[in-house]
Amino acid sequence: MTTLWESPAETLGEHIARLVAIEAETETVHAWQPLLIPGALQSYAYACGAIGSTTPALPPETIAERADIRRQRIDQLRAASEFIVDESALYRAVGGSAALVDQLEHLLAVASLQPSLTLRILPQSIEAHPGLAGPFTLYRAARQRAVFIESLTSSEITTRPDDVAAYASTWERLEALALSAAESLDLIDATRETLCRRLRTSR
Repeated sequence: MTTLWESPAETLGEHIARLVAIEAETETVHAWQPLLIPGALQSYAYACGAIGSTTPALPPETIAERADIRRQRIDQLRAASEFIVDESALYRAVGGSAALVDQLEHLLAVASLQPSLTLRILPQSIEAHPGLAGPFTLYRAARQRAVFIESLTSSEITTRPDDVAAYASTWERLEALALSAAESLDLIDATRETLCRRLRTSR
């Protein structure tokens, strides 16, 4: 486990493979995303839009390949997982409005089919909080803990105790502020219905 969780920087392909391997062996996953739907929960069309928007220089075939990998990650995730997503991500039409509708439907389906997965929404109206610093994912397996941090130009998986403790504290704060799982799914469904009505009337 130490080699997998603490190996040095690698190519993007190796990094993605390493992340998937960690997700496959971990016991709990806690992920926060303030801007987009988390990668493991993305539908194919939404993932294409997200990848193409954040890395526009990539050729279409590479975007499609990476989107397909993201789509498959949820099937390989066996850990007890909790995702907290900022409400604004429910309204951001990544890949277009139709792709967003598909994404919201995908979230509802995943939440109903994956009993070990919990999805919660952080309301837009909430006070300032430490999660504004950016997205992260906490992993735990036995006594091993790690945090995955991603930015525009780089990403890192760190097991440094101080780093993990800081992000764990931030996670606890986000949990205290987020809607319950039931309230979150109701909000996602209501948002989906509103967007569907808008799409029908615009045709």
